[in-house]
Amino acid sequence: MIIKDIYPAKAQFKNGEKIEIIVELEGEVEPDMLRCNVYKLHEQIRTIDIFLSNKDKKVIFEFDVNNPENSLSGYGVEVELHHVDKVLQTMSTAFDILPSWKYAPRYGFLADFYEDDLYDKDDLKEMNKFHLNVVQYYDWMYRHHDLIPKSDIFIDPLQRELSFSTVKDKINLAHKYGMEAIAYGAVYASASEYYNKNKDLGIYKNNGDIFGFGDFLYIMDISRENKWHDHIISEFYKVIKLGFDGIHMDQYGYPKEAISSIEGKRAIRNLREDFPNLINDTKSYIEEKGEKVSLIFNAVNNWPVETVARSEEDAVYIEVWPPNDTYQDLYNLITNAKKYASEKQVILAAYMRPFLEELNIPLEQAENATLLTLATIFASGGFQLLLGENRGVLDDSYYPKYRTIENEEFIKKLRNYYDFIVKYEELLFDFDILDTSMVNTGGINGEYMIKAVQASPKIEADKIWSLIKEKPGFKIINLVNFKGIKNMNWNEPKEELPSKIEGIEISVITCNDVKGVYLASPDLEERKTVELNFSYVEGDQGNELRFTVPELNVWDLVYIAY
Repeated sequence: MIIKDIYPAKAQFKNGEKIEIIVELEGEVEPDMLRCNVYKLHEQIRTIDIFLSNKDKKVIFEFDVNNPENSLSGYGVEVELHHVDKVLQTMSTAFDILPSWKYAPRYGFLADFYEDDLYDKDDLKEMNKFHLNVVQYYDWMYRHHDLIPKSDIFIDPLQRELSFSTVKDKINLAHKYGMEAIAYGAVYASASEYYNKNKDLGIYKNNGDIFGFGDFLYIMDISRENKWHDHIISEFYKVIKLGFDGIHMDQYGYPKEAISSIEGKRAIRNLREDFPNLINDTKSYIEEKGEKVSLIFNAVNNWPVETVARSEEDAVYIEVWPPNDTYQDLYNLITNAKKYASEKQVILAAYMRPFLEELNIPLEQAENATLLTLATIFASGGFQLLLGENRGVLDDSYYPKYRTIENEEFIKKLRNYYDFIVKYEELLFDFDILDTSMVNTGGINGEYMIKAVQASPKIEADKIWSLIKEKPGFKIINLVNFKGIKNMNWNEPKEELPSKIEGIEISVITCNDVKGVYLASPDLEERKTVELNFSYVEGDQGNELRFTVPELNVWDLVYIAY
């Protein structure tokens, strides 16, 4: 008998819920027992044993965890298979306890709502293994201006034959896994049949032509003065009454300015001012009617993040396009957004173009690019909309073009990364984390010194990126490896992963009493936190804390507890 898989019963748990860890077994050899070890960072907080029979094919560990309210709290889980006092196999996962998905939005997607998908229960089961706790239902609707289908089988705007029963079943299934279901809805898109009857509700170019996409979609005026404003909010309310938990409010990144004509009166619309009003009015309208609603608004290529981040949206969501091409751009987008909304998490829709089938890029090169992008976004304190149904990876803004991943080794790596950000979420995403990279290391800064290797607080080719942060009780060092990487555009294929680096010497000047120095990485074979030996050496500015990081593959997280 071996452990086939291990994962939590839900993508996230809430305070007071029983934690359930599911272990799938296969084979006929009868071991003695399974042991479940639960960790909070480096500390083991619980051990549970279950004795086995050869009939057991699925075992569930059930337990409680005392967790602080209104906080991010991630935990690691390691399950051992024992026989005659020997550990035959070890496998790990993670879980977290959150007041809401908003504390750690691991955003996923669904895009297939065909009649046959009604019988597919595995898509959300697999997504749960990546801890995706909030899911966008992309192009689930009848029309952009008329969202709810009138019949069970219907034709969507791009001529796909879809099933409304499938949509509703997927909502219920998401709820089973503790996921929130978010309905896609373009805030100003109308099909021709609506626009042709309501031309005064559109917005126009400075030459008088309507904004839109040929005869497919027309862009309407979302301002409070226009009837479309109330129309689309009413449509969103119907969606919440249907059973969805929220709206993914989409826009197309343009026009930034346009001309409207309300009752024959010409006006110039500045959409950066209109978007926050629409977000806030949607929230208040739906909640005044007694419903709860989550809102995610698409700040296309960071526009207009300065106004929408301060609105009633629940997370800052940025769809990334050129000229935001480099790894440094990804970091800049995240840190800039946090300046506008320090109590909201940041999600980047960074579509991995190398996976597009028509480009014929070797899959390994697309996978390498993806791991570096994930490491950059996660280390920066952001989340990425990347994974969805059928082990899909988004490679295009039209989600049904997603690429199914068949490489089991890459799936394993992806699960390691998502387990990792759950287990260590307090050190990556907590709202009280302060980024001190540019004042503590590099140049004239001497508080953190990384020796014997080339490192920089900026993301540079052929160097280690050293990202220094701190929060009460911890000093945090993210090391992301770009050694051997020449092309610093995140959405370009990478022929190889960075060159492995060993023996990275680090010195830190701190006045705090250090309890321990710890290393964690999603790239290490052992999922456990490693305690590092440290010493104090007298330096020019007092005693320096010194330790050595044994190896860096792609991403290491080092934290100093005090």
